[in-house]
Amino acid sequence: MIAKLVKSLGYALNGIWTGIKEERNVRIDIVVAFYVLIFSRFYDFTLTQKVLLLFICFTVLGFELMNTAVERAVDKPDKEHYMQAGAAKDTAAGGVLLVAVGAAVAGIMLFWDVEVFKKIFSFFISYPIMLLCFAVTLFASYKFITYDNINDKK
Repeated sequence: MIAKLVKSLGYALNGIWTGIKEERNVRIDIVVAFYVLIFSRFYDFTLTQKVLLLFICFTVLGFELMNTAVERAVDKPDKEHYMQAGAAKDTAAGGVLLVAVGAAVAGIMLFWDVEVFKKIFSFFISYPIMLLCFAVTLFASYKFITYDNINDKK
């Protein structure tokens, strides 16, 4: 029982790692979640709002991985199933789009606060080293997102 659970966990972690290595959109979602969680520290969010942010971040990532699974499962179908495969891929992509739009709207509703924007700006002006760290993370995020793992792809 425990061995099966550990094996299943291993498969799931392998799937997440594959998504990170091979799917640019998964990497984008990770970077966005990183910045959402970092900048949320400037807000006085309630526990419910913090849980909502985590749930939204993980939901977007989960949908992106499910979309990847559908795309791979129906990749290169035979001629008889070509249209169904395309419809499956389009539907999965539509699911990701809906969740991403919902996440963006929720993010705007939670984060749009001009007073907090001023607080963030003042923080970076007061601590130039933190501005430099932020710039470094932006560069690292860009490299992470644009990383092409072509040598490891089959």
